[in-house]
Amino acid sequence: MERFIKPITDALNQALTDPTTNHVVDSAEMETPPNPEMGDFAFPCFKLAKAFRKGPPQVAQEIVKKLTEKNALPSFITATAAGPYVNFSIATQNTLSALLGNILEGKENGTYGSLPLKSRGTWVIEYSSPNIAKPFMIYHFRPTGLGACLDRVGRYRGYNIISINHLGDWGTQFGKLYVAMKLFGADLPPEPGINDLVGIYVKFHEAIEKDPSLEDQAREAFRRLEHKDPEVTASWKKCIDISMKEFERLYGKLDVHFDHYWGESHYEDQLKPLLQKLKEKEIIKESEGAWVAITQDADGRELPPAILQKSDGTSIYATRDVAAALYRYEKFHFDRMTYVVGGEQKLHFQQIFGVLRKLGCEWVSKCEHVPTGLYRFKDLKMSTRKGNSITLTEVWNMVRGRVDELMKARGHGEGLTPAEIDDIAEKVSIAAIVFHDLHADPARDVEFDVERLADFEGETGPYLQYAHTRCLSILRKAQEKGFKEVKFNEARLGKVETREEILLIKTLGQFPIYLERTLKYGKASQLAHFLIDVTKAFGAFYRECHVINDDRELTEARLMLVESTRRVLAQGLKLIGIPLPDRM
Repeated sequence: MERFIKPITDALNQALTDPTTNHVVDSAEMETPPNPEMGDFAFPCFKLAKAFRKGPPQVAQEIVKKLTEKNALPSFITATAAGPYVNFSIATQNTLSALLGNILEGKENGTYGSLPLKSRGTWVIEYSSPNIAKPFMIYHFRPTGLGACLDRVGRYRGYNIISINHLGDWGTQFGKLYVAMKLFGADLPPEPGINDLVGIYVKFHEAIEKDPSLEDQAREAFRRLEHKDPEVTASWKKCIDISMKEFERLYGKLDVHFDHYWGESHYEDQLKPLLQKLKEKEIIKESEGAWVAITQDADGRELPPAILQKSDGTSIYATRDVAAALYRYEKFHFDRMTYVVGGEQKLHFQQIFGVLRKLGCEWVSKCEHVPTGLYRFKDLKMSTRKGNSITLTEVWNMVRGRVDELMKARGHGEGLTPAEIDDIAEKVSIAAIVFHDLHADPARDVEFDVERLADFEGETGPYLQYAHTRCLSILRKAQEKGFKEVKFNEARLGKVETREEILLIKTLGQFPIYLERTLKYGKASQLAHFLIDVTKAFGAFYRECHVINDDRELTEARLMLVESTRRVLAQGLKLIGIPLPDRM
């Protein structure tokens, strides 16, 4: 359907040539009517009410009148006023030919809705960013899942994506770990894991209650690390090696990849020159021994002071984020840079962007913070220091247990080997976790409910996987009946005439539009809800239209719809980060 938007927006702009409107219609303004029978696209007229000096419904009627008078639309597109909207309908045969042709005439997978590689601007995306020497928590998955989806969709839609994992590998906590290793290192096993590091970190904080001087020792240790003390540096590198083994194991399961692992330490050598520059330009001023910046947000409102250098002379993560932004622009000259980070860091990024504005970096307007909400586990509070956090691995195990129960209860996997059943259960578990997170607005908190997210019915990841395997099952049965290959055949389009068939095709046609909306708004929920719509439309088609029947031409026509659905579901699920079992 994407190909029909341009002639519609061109026609609207032709109709709105009156200079008093002063409005240029953008493709992003086009909406999809809630009821397909109302049309294929809708243009809201609310913004034009003031210019027209009329209510939105009257504006819609006047726009339709102008479109007709100017003969602005192609003959196969009609426009009607519906309240405050102008609805546009595409002739059915044009829709069927264009959409099924686009989906089926390309390569088998990975082309429909895609744009040529690196045909658009450079987009830097920072996401995941777990802390070294701490487990990968469930709340780390929120920016990881969303960032990875934007990464995949961005590449698919032609952006030159640069993905960065900004590891939390610097700061006073590494001074604490150094002291903790001195105190409790004898308790560590020969090959310590990340949980062992957490154990001595918790012990350190317990020890501080009896000996507050340990806090000063930790600060001094971090100061030594900043000055590249060999002993402290070796301890720090050991923590990184232990942590990365665990992180890479989880990223492998989630099929998440990064172009660069550039932690906070990557910018350490740039901090002294940066701080000197900030002092010379009087962007930061001394306050009780520390150096702070008074900044404003994008609307000119003053923000609370931002510390850039602590009173003991050490840097802070805000300093490193300013240095990182400068480094990335110098290296990539990006057109967009997105930080997918928890919503609690909103003020932090406002301050960072404020410092960049004071430095005269006009490109700061290309930077954005896409916030993610929290996970809620009823009344459980998360705190690494207290040792009672919920890790992604623990959540994974809970979900996997629930999936195993459901598969046994429903008889899924009958006739398969134990290894095949295990593979399916693992893929279903991933789908449950990923979709549960990404189908929600990323800025909102998510209530963790293992029974709801692992369900095989309703708006869940397993539900989408099941729809894809149903497509595969139909196609396998068709092969057994002699329908060896599904190809686009325009001559068979005359057989497509039921409401369910046409609705399914038009829904599939929205795929490129929802991919673009996903990128525009930085929300994987756009793609997730589209996949739900596809699955529902396919379900209605499957119930009402017998695919394999005695009419060979009708069967061929309906198999085109099944294969088209399979391709769109497969590509959409891969982009969102959900693996595809062949059977369930």
